[in-house]
Amino acid sequence: MAEPPGAPHRTTGSTLLHPLSALLGIPLDQINFVACQLFALLAAFWFRIYLSPSHASSAVRHAFATLFGIYFAVFCFGWYSIHLFVLVMMNYGIMNMASIPNIHSPLMIITQKITTLACQLHDGIGRQAEELTAEQNRLAVKSRPSLLEYLSYLLNFMSIIAGPCSNYKDYIAFIEGRHVHMKLLEVNWKQKGYDRLPDPSPTQSDFDPFCFDIAADAVNNAAGYGFSGVDETGTFRWDLLSNLNIWNIETATSFKMYIENWNIQTAAWLKRVCYDRAPWYPTALTFILSALWHGIYPGYYFTFLTGILITLAARAIRNNCRHYFLSSVPLKIAYDIVTWVVTQLAVCYTVAPFVMLAVEPTIKFYKSVYFHMHILSILVLLLLPIRPQTHSLRRSQNHAMMNSVKSKDK
Repeated sequence: MAEPPGAPHRTTGSTLLHPLSALLGIPLDQINFVACQLFALLAAFWFRIYLSPSHASSAVRHAFATLFGIYFAVFCFGWYSIHLFVLVMMNYGIMNMASIPNIHSPLMIITQKITTLACQLHDGIGRQAEELTAEQNRLAVKSRPSLLEYLSYLLNFMSIIAGPCSNYKDYIAFIEGRHVHMKLLEVNWKQKGYDRLPDPSPTQSDFDPFCFDIAADAVNNAAGYGFSGVDETGTFRWDLLSNLNIWNIETATSFKMYIENWNIQTAAWLKRVCYDRAPWYPTALTFILSALWHGIYPGYYFTFLTGILITLAARAIRNNCRHYFLSSVPLKIAYDIVTWVVTQLAVCYTVAPFVMLAVEPTIKFYKSVYFHMHILSILVLLLLPIRPQTHSLRRSQNHAMMNSVKSKDK
């Protein structure tokens, strides 16, 4: 039964802003969420200016980020936030008591950050360097974090409400004041016209309008955490934690390109904890993990299982046909236009169940369009030769290298 007009909106969080909720006619939990994000944005600027690494120790920065994050969680969710804190502390105990080579398994059931830290700690302590990819080697965590570092990474005010997930080493470098220096070392900043190491500020750079208008990106950038280096023109980049690239989404000419630019940090998380680690069928397992991570509604599973078919079919078409259209500019333009149209239609077809959630409307919708994308995808996979994925080739090369090293040691 719907609530009568003017009835108070129930929430387990703070009721401090209830008068504003009643005035605007917006649910109180949404008011609390927006208020926390706006306050986090202001706090992030203050954090960058008055608690910069030159003004405060790493411990103070960790403590501030953690305490404000806990406050925001309690403000928004009230006693429900106990669930979050219990999970965080339970997994800290597991991390310190479990065998490091097996630490990633029990932690895979919870949030992106915990699984990210678990896998990167496993890479740093539980695996040999020759077993890792270049990215895994770069992000590997070589020692267990302290309780304060762990809580700060998971509960900091910049990401506790809306994310996004980030890598543990990047976050610790940011807190300790090494983050900007690390990113600038990746380029020759003297050749960019600077006579000394620059101190980039988010308020002095050209922001991507599609990025800064998103609250989560704005909070991290305001704190100085979003800095990702320098582009080819010498402009500072602030897209380390950007979660959306609208231009690339709207102009995507492949299903893969669309996915990689929608919820970017989640796509990166899935790649790092599943795709790069799966021994077999990485594409299918990654889509299944994404469905499990989203929740239990049947529509999620229709979407991601359909996504497996369409991704594999799109890859097969690209590998077998694209090179025929690269011989001239008109052919390439025609190819891009056709693939853009097909990509947009495929995305609409695939994500419809995600919105419908239930089985009955999903089946009704797919029947109304004769399951055409499913049928076409299956036909493509049956008729076109499937080339080995670079993922499988890279894994085979790694195994060959490991065997070669072992044989030399003998």
